[in-house]
Amino acid sequence: MYGTYDFSFHDERKDFSIGIEHENGRYVYRRTLRGRTQERTLISTGGRIIINPVEPLNLPKEVAHHLLVEFDQLAIEPGAQETIYLTFPIEVGVFIAAKGNYEVVDIFSWNRQKYTLYGSPERGDLARWWESRVSFSPPDVDPRLEGTLSLSITNTTREWVNVSRLVLEGYGMKIYYGDSASMKAWMRIISTQVAETGCYDTPMTGGQHKSLELYTARSIPGIERSRYLMDQGI
Repeated sequence: MYGTYDFSFHDERKDFSIGIEHENGRYVYRRTLRGRTQERTLISTGGRIIINPVEPLNLPKEVAHHLLVEFDQLAIEPGAQETIYLTFPIEVGVFIAAKGNYEVVDIFSWNRQKYTLYGSPERGDLARWWESRVSFSPPDVDPRLEGTLSLSITNTTREWVNVSRLVLEGYGMKIYYGDSASMKAWMRIISTQVAETGCYDTPMTGGQHKSLELYTARSIPGIERSRYLMDQGI
């Protein structure tokens, strides 16, 4: 389903349909998922529709700028470098491209959203919560529900460190897609309770395309932060 299409696009499968129809001289975007329909009239002479995975921080409304992935605890030896594979939740963005501009017309997901607080009530950050299994090779995923997250961990300390969660800054996420979605991230452990995280702007495998980023499509100037300091536990 991911890709770039003209205004004749239509896709339908079990409990889901999406497309643009020409009605009464106007284009109408319509998407139905599990019996609920989202509709929007487009005043346009034509253009392109772009469908790709986006930063999973927008539903049911944009309330958080961070993603927290929780997983089974790993013990990382002093000075170690290791790459593990996690998953992350999928949200799908639908964009209209015309005359050099992009407009977000819809965001949807097959997942139910959960949020949590990373850190204390006084200085913590609200984050989208996601539980992941840990793999040491790219896992099989259901592309409707989850993408693959490659995480390179470096323990810069002289101590064994236990790690069971990852927090990523939404503005720094770089999502790529083919048949499924992926991200490449890193974690640099600074102490037993502190780590810095961020994302690489490279695909996980060859042939993948970079997703259109929501902050770009919404014309938000600049990037707030591309890295995140996990200073309230890892």
